[in-house]
Amino acid sequence: MLDTPKSENRTIIPQPLDATTLKAGDNKVTFVSKTMGGDIMLAGLLFLPENFDPARTYPTVVLTGAFQQVKEQTCAVYGRKFAKQGYVALAFDHQGYGDSEGFIRHYEYTPAKIEGIQDAISFLSMQGFVDRERLFGVGVCAGATHIAMTAMTDKRLKKVALVGGMLMNTFVHFTANGRKKTAAMLHGANEARQKWYESGEAVPFDALGMDDGTAKNSKIQDQLEGYDYYMTERAGAMTNPNYTHLTPEFFVEDNARHSARSIAKYLRTPAITIHGSKASTRIFSWLFHWSKRGPKKRVVIKGATHVDLYDRDQYVDQVIAAADAYFK
Repeated sequence: MLDTPKSENRTIIPQPLDATTLKAGDNKVTFVSKTMGGDIMLAGLLFLPENFDPARTYPTVVLTGAFQQVKEQTCAVYGRKFAKQGYVALAFDHQGYGDSEGFIRHYEYTPAKIEGIQDAISFLSMQGFVDRERLFGVGVCAGATHIAMTAMTDKRLKKVALVGGMLMNTFVHFTANGRKKTAAMLHGANEARQKWYESGEAVPFDALGMDDGTAKNSKIQDQLEGYDYYMTERAGAMTNPNYTHLTPEFFVEDNARHSARSIAKYLRTPAITIHGSKASTRIFSWLFHWSKRGPKKRVVIKGATHVDLYDRDQYVDQVIAAADAYFK
């Protein structure tokens, strides 16, 4: 893990990679993130196609994953599959996650994630083997909102794919959860923020209900499958030791503010929404698609649940094929 930066600001001058040292497949890389607290380093996995030639240019995707995920989880699965289709693909740990620097660890904070994606775009745009006219964004679950919000103003992304998107956070918090539950969650988040401000302690919070039995005993299929994904060797901490399902409780304040559907009509970048036919979250993709103006497409992966699109080859392969066809 990279060292956490000291309190003083620092400025790092970004440099392009020495492409002659890169190989087909997985490559560990680091790149600069221009944060308001000073430059920090983010850790990434750069996936390169077979017979990679640094003298050529390749279509390229920047990937960002589900709530709390690190680069070795869904984004690594997608990165390797995109590389097999001839793409350069970047998965990375956002600030405060995994091998990346950052002061508050595991904080699901939308503005920081958008900044991280833009830094990743800048990093990729420096590389001579990246075709800037074929630079695309792919976001899965919570990452779909981050990619959509980035693409609204960052026109370096030529097209985006929103996979199993949690695209209506504000609706979920203020309508689907009900007034009393929402108020209780926000009060809890506010108290956690006050404690953090006064003591510097960001208390870990079980936002997904993994520890209290909510997910494991849920009647909602996607929550049950979430437990199987995050709390077992399939993709949990025993396989990816940098991962944790815990996040500071005050993440709720930010999460409730950011809904991709609210900006859908302003997103003119071509977008494909992809979701499973059995996903409980499919309504979010429907409503986002209907709200979006400009070029768009919606693809349904038959038989797939929400979590199936994280790593199940039979479904992820269909997602990659749909995104590839759209990007071309």
